[in-house]
Amino acid sequence: MKEQFKILMVDDRPENLMALEAVLASPDYLLVGVTSGEGALKCLLNDDFALILLDVQMPNLNGFDTAKIIRTRQKCQNIPIIFITAISQTEENVLEGYDSGAVDYIFKPFNPQILRAKVDAFLRMHHCQLKLVQQREMLKRQIAEMDNLNEQLTNTTLELCRNEILLESMVAERTQRISSILESIKDGFFAVDADYKFTYVSKAAEPILGWSRQELLGKTLFEVLSHNPVLTKQLVAVSTGESEEPVCFESACLLPERCYEVRVYPAKNGLSVYLNDITERKLIDKEMARLDRLNLIGEMAAGIAHEIRNPMTTVRGFLQYAKSGKAALSPANLDLMVEELDRANSIITEFLSLAKNKNTDKQLQNLGNIIESLLPLIRAEAILDGKTVVEDIGTLTDFPFDAKEIRQLILNLAMNGLEAMQTGGTMKLRAYEEAGEVVLVVEDQGSGIEPDILVKLGTPFFTTKDTGTGLGLAICFSIAARHQATIDIKSSETGTAIYVRFKLVVRQD
Repeated sequence: MKEQFKILMVDDRPENLMALEAVLASPDYLLVGVTSGEGALKCLLNDDFALILLDVQMPNLNGFDTAKIIRTRQKCQNIPIIFITAISQTEENVLEGYDSGAVDYIFKPFNPQILRAKVDAFLRMHHCQLKLVQQREMLKRQIAEMDNLNEQLTNTTLELCRNEILLESMVAERTQRISSILESIKDGFFAVDADYKFTYVSKAAEPILGWSRQELLGKTLFEVLSHNPVLTKQLVAVSTGESEEPVCFESACLLPERCYEVRVYPAKNGLSVYLNDITERKLIDKEMARLDRLNLIGEMAAGIAHEIRNPMTTVRGFLQYAKSGKAALSPANLDLMVEELDRANSIITEFLSLAKNKNTDKQLQNLGNIIESLLPLIRAEAILDGKTVVEDIGTLTDFPFDAKEIRQLILNLAMNGLEAMQTGGTMKLRAYEEAGEVVLVVEDQGSGIEPDILVKLGTPFFTTKDTGTGLGLAICFSIAARHQATIDIKSSETGTAIYVRFKLVVRQD
């Protein structure tokens, strides 16, 4: 029976729900309609949905508030939400819809074919995401099961090898009992004496070595493994060594397209060798690594977009500020905007600074000049959100630094400070000299940072923002390290202050 996608339709007008049902009628869809935001939340408590079509204008709980509540629920965070409205079509309302968690916005009257196409596309994407999560969980379970089995087999083998020294002095009955235990192990096991002659071979080792048990007993290791000089050399090296500790290594030269974990237990009277087939485990590890690389590519792409959006947003804010009539764009302002656009173009290359050492273009210059050149951009962004920026720049000594990187560091810290504050807040940019250091301080009036989060700041991809990537502060720490600077963060309920300390005498790269 083909799986049906459950779609939740929310609209306070029943006739609109009937219209949506008519457009989306399909044996592939299971349509559920409710007439209020409260009804939608109740449905999500009791059932799982692949897509939500949500009206904006509804009495009591409107579409924006409903979407925000949905996004706070753990199991509903990845369900795509499409807003459908005939009223809230302004840019402000559209942006509010996306901030509330929507993935798309459709205006009435809508084109039925376009609606069906979008619904089908988002359902496919949601289905693929669920499949990927299921596959990863399945692989994790398989690896855990295999590791558990491997641990059990290893423990069993270790116990057997401890008793092997006593085999010669035991009676035939005890020898037979141990042989039976070895035969129960599905992986290969064999033993050779001090002259490298086979004294015991398990049934499972016969196809691995390519000889029957009767043929192997009495033959030497060099005769049986004449076509595997690498493995022979490894086994001889273990037997001639001074240590009696077990040695483990991988070998792919026993059977074609198979990989074995070879555990060798040396003793005075020979060697005991355990052959564990790890081919399937290697394939699973390879697939897990491939999935991790795909996930990392997505995170890196999101990080690059985040870093390019910062200069683009500030330039756009500068233009909006000038458009409001409060100030005109001077040639110096235009030059700054062009610089920011050029910086956005170079961020992709600079982004590699997280992965490897990067040569910096350090020149003797003044940090105060850099801060003053960025103040118009930072103020423009602050004014758009009803916030204030105050600077306090003392007399600073010139020291060598890369202007582009320091500009990026200041902008990242300033934008984070502005985002941390409510409307009406004030952010301070200070710079002063103290004890042979030039100190840059970015201080906001936000709600502060919890101690358990504070210790993780600067870790790549760690973020508390809904749309953040956790790369901004990581890049700041990387830039500071290249300038032999330190970053200290002090936070309380009244705000957060970030101190960047540059030594006036530093080692030149």
